[in-house]
Amino acid sequence: MKDRVISHYEVIDEIGRGGMGVVYRAKDLSLNRSVALKALPLFRASDALARQRFEREAQAASALNHPNIVTIYELLVDHDGSYIVMEYIDGDPLNELIPPNGLPPEKALKYATQLADALGCAHEAGIIHRDLKPRNILISKRGHVKVLDFGVAKLRSNPGDEPNSVEELTTPGAFVGTMHYAAPEQLFGGMVDHRVDIYALGVVLYQMFSGHLPFTAGNQLDLLQKISYAEHKPLRQIYPHFPLVCDEILARALHKQAGGRYPSMADMAEELEAAKEQFRIISLVSGAEGTQTLEAPLPMPPSSSQSSHPSTPPPFSSRSAYPPITTGPPQAGYEKASIAVLPFRSLSADKEDEYMAMGIGSEIGSALSRVPGIRVASNVATYRYRDEVPELSEIASKLNIRYVLTGSLRRAGTRMRVAAELSDANASTILWARTYERHIEDLFEVQEEIAESIVRATGGELIRAGAANADKASAHELDAWGLVRKAYHFWNYGFEVAGIAESLDLLRRAVQLDPNYANAYAFLGLYLIERVVLILTATPDADRAEADAAAKRAMELAPQDSEVLENVGLVWLHCGEYAKSIEALRRAVGIAPFNLVAWGYLGLALGWGGKEHDAQEALKILKKLIADTPEHPSLPYWYFFLSGTYVRLQRYEEAVEAAQHCMELQPRFYVARITLANALGHVGKLAESRDEMVQVLAVNPYVSEGVLEAEYMQICRDRQVAELHLAGLRAAQAIPVADMGGQR
Repeated sequence: MKDRVISHYEVIDEIGRGGMGVVYRAKDLSLNRSVALKALPLFRASDALARQRFEREAQAASALNHPNIVTIYELLVDHDGSYIVMEYIDGDPLNELIPPNGLPPEKALKYATQLADALGCAHEAGIIHRDLKPRNILISKRGHVKVLDFGVAKLRSNPGDEPNSVEELTTPGAFVGTMHYAAPEQLFGGMVDHRVDIYALGVVLYQMFSGHLPFTAGNQLDLLQKISYAEHKPLRQIYPHFPLVCDEILARALHKQAGGRYPSMADMAEELEAAKEQFRIISLVSGAEGTQTLEAPLPMPPSSSQSSHPSTPPPFSSRSAYPPITTGPPQAGYEKASIAVLPFRSLSADKEDEYMAMGIGSEIGSALSRVPGIRVASNVATYRYRDEVPELSEIASKLNIRYVLTGSLRRAGTRMRVAAELSDANASTILWARTYERHIEDLFEVQEEIAESIVRATGGELIRAGAANADKASAHELDAWGLVRKAYHFWNYGFEVAGIAESLDLLRRAVQLDPNYANAYAFLGLYLIERVVLILTATPDADRAEADAAAKRAMELAPQDSEVLENVGLVWLHCGEYAKSIEALRRAVGIAPFNLVAWGYLGLALGWGGKEHDAQEALKILKKLIADTPEHPSLPYWYFFLSGTYVRLQRYEEAVEAAQHCMELQPRFYVARITLANALGHVGKLAESRDEMVQVLAVNPYVSEGVLEAEYMQICRDRQVAELHLAGLRAAQAIPVADMGGQR
């Protein structure tokens, strides 16, 4: 190619080559400038798919105008091949610039911020890169990032199209990309969107920080398993002086489920900027003290002969009674609700139905992995059972799981019936079974809808089964996870006043048994604050303070754990921290969209503590939860949350009906009876209101107008809104006015 002239470009020399062609430096004879000429040789040009991908690269990049994306000048074709003419960058690929111990963190963050901005621009134009890696990133001599190689990009025909309206150049279900940088959904050929680029940027950032990839293995199958299920090593276990925000960014970007990642590149870029500012401050402080600044590369990770634990950060509160953090957040493995979703079977002769059935099973497995506290066996592990299902006990032993979900599909014309069954493999018992019948209009929509219905139901069943199993065991036989679940079982099923102290005792024992188990602190904070709300403590201020401290501790240990966020969100709601509560709960459902408990708490917070438009959103959330998942163990509490939301919206008849449903399902939950009495007072049923409060006071004589007013103010923060929850009681003269001197 040297000295050849293609159109008006003279080839100077070769500067790189890869799977999609060879790149040359060339001279533009018309404009007297250097350009890069990427050539697809003739033998590759005869491959229609290769030629389409080559042309796609030109189309994708040429549609974008961004300083951090290489500029495409034109696409040429002659008798020897096809050529992309692009901007020439005097620089080096990023993979050649990362030293074994990583880049200086400020430089890594500088590059990552530019990458996030470039990819965000592509996403806004409807383009997903799908193969971001250091080799496809050029760094100019001036330190500017340039993103290359959009050869396997996804393009929407119009930027305004729906994300699934995608022109594909790959076989459905085929993997495209580079394995080390691919998100789990890419590896299994699932539907992908812009969040695969967020995951890939997380891998690149981890590599820039540390000098190595977050996941490596000796073979592809092991690598696939690690990417899908293993946790990466937190940076602060390698470099103790890294700010926590760096690990938080990586934890979210590298989340196994797309829903747990940043919703957009703009959101990730915002946190990258915050991290840059923290490093800038650290550099200034360390430089002022005469110590090493962070402009130089960080030291190598400790060898195997050295301690792998970081220095102990300061405790989260000087007044805290809880131990300081001595390691990073707890590793995965606390979950005891382990499940295998076996390939669903087709009972029809049509081969297409077999694919449809397996697609539903795959959707269910993917969605269940987004339910907190559940470990799901991989598709690779369960695929062996596609033709023959052995005894459940054998599956449980081989896959190290307890529960098995099986299913079948039968189709007749445009009608489809899917049957699903959840079994306890250890006990050889069926926990739940359901049949779904649908009319097929949009196949993928029906598959997804059935999968979500099954997941919502089985998620609740697994919560119920795990809690019931823990409740049967003696507390002395249980680990920290079991102690938390035993306390949870009481809370949802055996609710009575005398057991509150027992639950708190179980949770304190869990904290002592495992001081780094975040959920033990989160549940401890929740039950402490509920003791205040239920008016069952003589020291409400001390309990509220301890609940807040436990919530902070849980967040320090596991800030991206959906179950931690759901409980912390409720603590903060009852501590008058409405904005923090909503932020935590929205993060919980963003990370784990099938965490129905968190959705319920979000409905409570919005419906009781928000503005009118927030209450309208709460109404939609709670009514959908009740309609879609009537078997869920949280159903009584969702009716209670709904009742208070109707009070907030001054729809008192509906508030009465919702509270009555709660009391029918959970008659011991007496605070719902207070809401019922208030709603009855609003609709003029004063005698009935007084009767309800007689029953409340028989259970807890310390309930009074003053105490309730104080708690409603914590949630509502607005006296007029708080008055809605009291006016019906006052109208019926159903509640004592005195505060009983704080004796509860």
